[in-house]
Amino acid sequence: MSEVSTQLELLSGVAQLDLVAAELLRLDPSGDQVAAVLRDTLDQLLDGRRRGRWNYSALHKTEKTYMGTLVEINLHREFEFADGDVTDYRIAGIEVDCKFSQTIGGWEFGPELEGRLALVVWANDQTSDWRAGLVRATADVLRESKNRDAKRKLTREGVGRIRWLWADHPGLAPNQLLQMSDAQRERIFSARARSGTRHGQARLLQLCRELQGVVLRRTTIETVGWGLDDPLKRMRSNGGAREKLRSEGLVVLGHQDNDPAVASSLGLPVPSKGQFVVCRVVTSENSVGAEINGSWWRRATAADPVVPAPIVPR
Repeated sequence: MSEVSTQLELLSGVAQLDLVAAELLRLDPSGDQVAAVLRDTLDQLLDGRRRGRWNYSALHKTEKTYMGTLVEINLHREFEFADGDVTDYRIAGIEVDCKFSQTIGGWEFGPELEGRLALVVWANDQTSDWRAGLVRATADVLRESKNRDAKRKLTREGVGRIRWLWADHPGLAPNQLLQMSDAQRERIFSARARSGTRHGQARLLQLCRELQGVVLRRTTIETVGWGLDDPLKRMRSNGGAREKLRSEGLVVLGHQDNDPAVASSLGLPVPSKGQFVVCRVVTSENSVGAEINGSWWRRATAADPVVPAPIVPR
């Protein structure tokens, strides 16, 4: 251990926690990076593009156990922490272990971590909530009961001692398939191909009909289109959703060419790379809405008749 590391280890527990907290907030002031890592890790485990899975409960027991390891690995990669000697990381020169649990207070600490600082992380895909904080796993905040590996959980007082970071963050990017209604999900996944359309393409078309006016995340598209070689391609022209849904009055807008300007003019969220937004439109008067190929179009209401959507110039 270097002289600097030795000096850091001799600091008081509070001083060490202050240093680690300050460094984490310096690296990620808003918490957006941690939230993105958690979202990506959940999506990585669900593996929707290959497996069509959208619900954490569908994972095997071993996969759920692996979630904690993946969170630790992916945070390590994101922030390029130094390796710890006993713990997963060294942050601001201080040994810090990473613990993930699906429940607040579910983290388990082995004997080697007693007295060590821990970055405890929790995420709930159903509600899009997450939390991350720091706590020192001292004997007085660990339960007496142990599991077969001699690991112990925090007491209620121990949970109360966690210094939560990024408490005001709005949450994870939503798992759109998990959070939609059962009826919507059933209509999407039960969609069957018509002549010239594969089942995956049929599901993507139904996804566009069901989730209008919101950004369709890349993971959502890939999960619904599982089994297709390139689900994102099936959202575009040349036989994709953009072309097939035009007769239903739906425009499918991405992140390129004129699409962002049209989305903004229609009052829609603007997609980023790999994302799309779908909206039914009708012709408009008095320059209201978006100008497309010399004509004006606005978002349709339920009372508006269905008219073919315009072709947005590429």
